[in-house]
Amino acid sequence: MLSTQRIVKTWIGAVLALVSAPAAASSGGSSAVWGYHPPTGESAEYPDFCSLDAPYTESAFTADEADLLPCPTTTAPSICKGPFCPVVGGKCAGIDTETTDLHEDSNDCEGEDCCLPGSVADGVVDVLPYLMRPVESPFSADDCVDDSLTVDDSPGIAEAIECAASLTTDRRTVAFPAGRYVLRTPLRPHYDRLTLEGPELSPDAEPGDPGTATLVAIPCNPEQYPGAIQVSRPNEHLLDPVTALWIRNFQIELTDGPRETANSGIRINHCEGCEVENVIMRYAPPSTEVPACKPANLDGITFGGGSGGVIRNVIVDGVPKGGIYLSSVPGLHATPGIVVENCEIKNISGPVGAAGIKIITANVIVRNCEVHHSLLHGSTSYGGHGLWIAAQVPGGLSTIPSVPENVVIQDSYFHHNGGSGVMMASPLAEVRPENISLEGVRSAYNGSYGVHMQAGTNVALEDLWSWGNGYYGVYLTSRTTALPASALRVDNVTLENPVVFNNALRLSPGSHPGIRIEASDVTIDGGEIARCSATRGAQSASIQQKCWKSGLTGEQVVFHPEDNLISGVGAHGTSAPQVLVCDL
Repeated sequence: MLSTQRIVKTWIGAVLALVSAPAAASSGGSSAVWGYHPPTGESAEYPDFCSLDAPYTESAFTADEADLLPCPTTTAPSICKGPFCPVVGGKCAGIDTETTDLHEDSNDCEGEDCCLPGSVADGVVDVLPYLMRPVESPFSADDCVDDSLTVDDSPGIAEAIECAASLTTDRRTVAFPAGRYVLRTPLRPHYDRLTLEGPELSPDAEPGDPGTATLVAIPCNPEQYPGAIQVSRPNEHLLDPVTALWIRNFQIELTDGPRETANSGIRINHCEGCEVENVIMRYAPPSTEVPACKPANLDGITFGGGSGGVIRNVIVDGVPKGGIYLSSVPGLHATPGIVVENCEIKNISGPVGAAGIKIITANVIVRNCEVHHSLLHGSTSYGGHGLWIAAQVPGGLSTIPSVPENVVIQDSYFHHNGGSGVMMASPLAEVRPENISLEGVRSAYNGSYGVHMQAGTNVALEDLWSWGNGYYGVYLTSRTTALPASALRVDNVTLENPVVFNNALRLSPGSHPGIRIEASDVTIDGGEIARCSATRGAQSASIQQKCWKSGLTGEQVVFHPEDNLISGVGAHGTSAPQVLVCDL
């Protein structure tokens, strides 16, 4: 095993120690289990991997006609109704129609003065007494409250959070009984050791289940204050991290979002040891939308600004941009470890940058997750990927590019995505993803490639299975026409025991490989490359190495693969690994 892999594995232990707090309420009375559940017996030694693709009729996932319909208007109208709507300069009204602040900025109470008699017991604040519901809209799970012109639970919940922050117990909790909460502006918990928690939640819970706590975000202004929960310190304390904030046991419905400035259903900024656990988040607009009309800049759950912690037992369904988005601000904050585990990300579909899980930061573990049916509206070239690991151009608060480093993906399944199952890339010439490890990853029925690496170094793919994809099962390419020929692209890649079969479902008949290599310093050790049926796909070759042209137009240079080593590979129904060809 490569020394780089040993470094990554050593680092994993440190990250797991950092985020190993017990998962409260994650294994209660429900028999349902979160996360990805592979078929019994599936492993690298599975005796008949071809049976996974039986009966050879499954197609790669691509857009249908409904997905490609244009949006009839350039932007969807705001759904805001009532006194919470913007009244001056596009700002939300807040509690008072004369103010432009969020509720927690304009509360009449502060600290313990916010606590209502009888609402606090043993460090737990019951949120219900704070809701200030009009008599005609009593608290319940009835979704008719969404259409009310007089209900906004945001200001009352902000007071309950202020009350909890004043308690002297080590952990303060705001408890949300089962029912439906209407948020016209997001909750902004920015206190240490604070928990927001609903009743125990099962992954099988139906939307609006009356036994669960549902936060429905109906933003007063989707561009200004979207989403359900936004975590960051107030401006005067912006550089002080929030610590050990926990968000648990909620259903979240997002009804609208931004089309200009990116934001999320749950956005965690500069937060250390923070957790999002047992959450089901759905994009649920009030009327049916084609993907082109969705709010282009609405992500699901974001850890940004150097945040670290855990995203555990989460389902994100239907948001337009990124289901889970892990970002950072290099040079401004340190980037502690992030663990994403036992999650399902599905139906991520929109007009800009749609992807199941997007990683543009360092020190990340993703394990036991399933990501499927992501689709970028109208294209498979630059989005719709299951997993997207990419460097990011400097912007905002940083002048330093954000680079994924020390990223481990374990025992996860990426399937039926419009782009590639796994994509690694960089828009920059001088940096690329580094120290990336995929262990026990499965990639199937994606519209493009199973694994597509356009940029990366010190990358290990161990026990990878890739089948039924539209193009190659694995494509390693240093080819670029957007950057100089000297740009850092793909090298030092190891594949150990890959199983790659029945790919190239969308390619024309001919001899197409399961693995195509246009890169140097690639090692493939063992594994099986197969075509299980002569009529299934066009993967009639096993491994193909080709030279490539790279560089800007008029400045391209021809490169030949060097120092590639292929050994112990079994080829079944395909040609043996091919020698280098250079037919550009």
